[in-house]
Amino acid sequence: MLHTRTISIAALLAVFSASSSFAQPDATKIGAINLSYVARTSKAGKEGLARIEEAGRKKSLEVEAKAAELQKQQTELQKSSIGLSTRALADLQRAFEKSRIDFDRLQQDAQKEIEAMQTQFEIEFRAKLAPVIDKVSKEKGLQFVFGLEQAAIIWWSPSVDISDEVVKGLDALKAP
Repeated sequence: MLHTRTISIAALLAVFSASSSFAQPDATKIGAINLSYVARTSKAGKEGLARIEEAGRKKSLEVEAKAAELQKQQTELQKSSIGLSTRALADLQRAFEKSRIDFDRLQQDAQKEIEAMQTQFEIEFRAKLAPVIDKVSKEKGLQFVFGLEQAAIIWWSPSVDISDEVVKGLDALKAP
């Protein structure tokens, strides 16, 4: 009888300790955001994207005009190569090569300028977006917000950040 009672008490303790060790705190609430959708549909996003698109159109027209000019110069070089002295032909070829290099630089510069505008837009847009994400996340009680496009954490509740504790733990370790 004592043996049965001891087993029953042990079983009861096991159930209590198991239930307390498996008791879960409040469920973690996670949100997600589609940043490209927000950029395409919000006023701030539409304005920024429209500026980039307009600058891209202008640069494209500039590059197309320079390409037409370069094509015209190449055609003239081919036509005038007959009957020219070797020196005159070499001068025309150098001038054409310089124009081609200038055209390549124009294309590269235009691309870099548009990329810089896109980067600046992303920085400014995220800066505007951060407090809004923070507010919405707090209202909804979220601890994490993931970006759907890049699957990166965009916002987190400081209450789940254990960085300070990890630093203290590492600092407390004794050097070997």
